Amino acid sequence: MNAIGTAHIIDLSVFVIANLTNLLLAVMFVFRACRRPKVGSAFGWGAVVLGIPLLVAAVLNALGGRPWWTFVLPGLLVLYDAVEFVLDYVLKFDFRHSRWLGPYLGLYYLALMGMIGYTFLVGKPFGFVTLVTYFINLAATAFSYARVQHG
Repeated sequence: MNAIGTAHIIDLSVFVIANLTNLLLAVMFVFRACRRPKVGSAFGWGAVVLGIPLLVAAVLNALGGRPWWTFVLPGLLVLYDAVEFVLDYVLKFDFRHSRWLGPYLGLYYLALMGMIGYTFLVGKPFGFVTLVTYFINLAATAFSYARVQHG
């Protein structure tokens, strides 16, 4: 397969991961709002695990000499997934009620915006789809916050 074909497959993979992440997180927030946090946590875990293939895509982009945004923008979501994994699953630290919430949310939204940017740079239709799933995620976050006072 040539470099253009490989780049297209990587871009398609990043697009799928970005949208699956948004949708898995949306489902997680809905389950939290319905007071089923353990079920929701499984969907959150799924979103975090998607950081692994996203890391592979970012590394392949970097090694392939592709533009900076093809590895920096996915790298933001990979970083968020790593932070989420360490805080929620390894340390089990209740950072949502601490001074760390602000930086955590900043990284979260920056990472999601990075995925929107990546997909728009790949092609407008990809970007618009990712923007729609981002807004679905955002609506589910607001619904969760309204119901249980946290996203």
